[in-house]
Amino acid sequence: MKALLIFLIPLLLMASSIDQKIKHSKKQLQTTQRQIRGLNLKLSKIARNIEALQKSLVRIDKQLKSLDSDLANLNTLYKKKLERSEELKKRIEKLTKKEGDLKQDMVLLISRVFSKALLLSSMKNPTQEDIFQEEILKSIQATAQNRLQHVSKEYSRTKIALKTSRKELATLESQIQKLLQKRSELKRLKLVKAKKIKQLQKQKSAYDRELQALMEERKSLAKTLERLKIIKKEKMAKSSKVRVKKYGEKSYKRLRTVHYRGPKTIAPLQNFVITKRYGVYKDPIYNIEIPNENIELKPLTPNAKVRNVLNGRIILAKWTPHLKNVVIVKHPGGLYTIYAYLDKLAPYIKKGRKIKKGYIIGRVSSKLIFEVTKNNAHINPLELIKVR
Repeated sequence: MKALLIFLIPLLLMASSIDQKIKHSKKQLQTTQRQIRGLNLKLSKIARNIEALQKSLVRIDKQLKSLDSDLANLNTLYKKKLERSEELKKRIEKLTKKEGDLKQDMVLLISRVFSKALLLSSMKNPTQEDIFQEEILKSIQATAQNRLQHVSKEYSRTKIALKTSRKELATLESQIQKLLQKRSELKRLKLVKAKKIKQLQKQKSAYDRELQALMEERKSLAKTLERLKIIKKEKMAKSSKVRVKKYGEKSYKRLRTVHYRGPKTIAPLQNFVITKRYGVYKDPIYNIEIPNENIELKPLTPNAKVRNVLNGRIILAKWTPHLKNVVIVKHPGGLYTIYAYLDKLAPYIKKGRKIKKGYIIGRVSSKLIFEVTKNNAHINPLELIKVR
């Protein structure tokens, strides 16, 4: 019984360890899937700029369409309102003169009525002739009063008409001003649109250059690994040039990935940030899938040391046009680690040399491309190295 327990306990512990590793692998896979959209930070940043500019242009086009609709009859409407404005100004001028004339007439009539009233009230012990004169004065006074009443009403109507005309003129001038503002806004938006189209073209050119560089790097590294028979030849896109019409979502085969089950080792850089992650990058601009077989690390210090991550033997150490200095180390169990974009190689880094974990293989300032393969398949480098 004791012997059976001694035999079963290691098996149970091993099963528990395997379960933990499976859980860990699943967690890593989920994390990787969540990070797929941000595989390449530089490309993602340019893509976000392009998307923002495109959205901005859509908004501007909507505004321009609305303004074009509003201003379809702008010239005719503007001309009519100006003509009406001139008519009102002339009318106001006439009404103002009429108002002044009526005011004078009213003053004169009031003085006449008042003088006639004084004359009538001053008559005492009138003669027959005085009575006759009184009747004439009363008639004149009544006529003057009627005339005064008429002039007073006309004056009131003129004042109302003048007020209405001035109000209409103010409204018209406000409308004319708004039309001019719309015309000015239309002109401004057209200039903004032209500027944003220029910015969009510039951003697309930058995006194409970055995408082209990414493809050239991948192509160059893939050729090196194929030549060394580390990875079998993979079907690539017909051309590495960025031509949208020639690419589709199935431009590349999907990554053949295996999981690393061993203990984690040191990272090739001591202090760094990850700027490109392993996985399939879904390009948001051209709607194509681009595999990233490696990760890209940005050192936080200039001229940073690049460390070998496991004991092994150097099978390649050379400068290349697209990847600068490249070092490939073969490790036991069919594992290979690839280091690219090194600015300098250490003097003792030569093909065929055995190196231990932690050896300095070179220095890098801008970025380090790090790739891991095993048995003709890729491994997510983040499963191999420790990241703080």
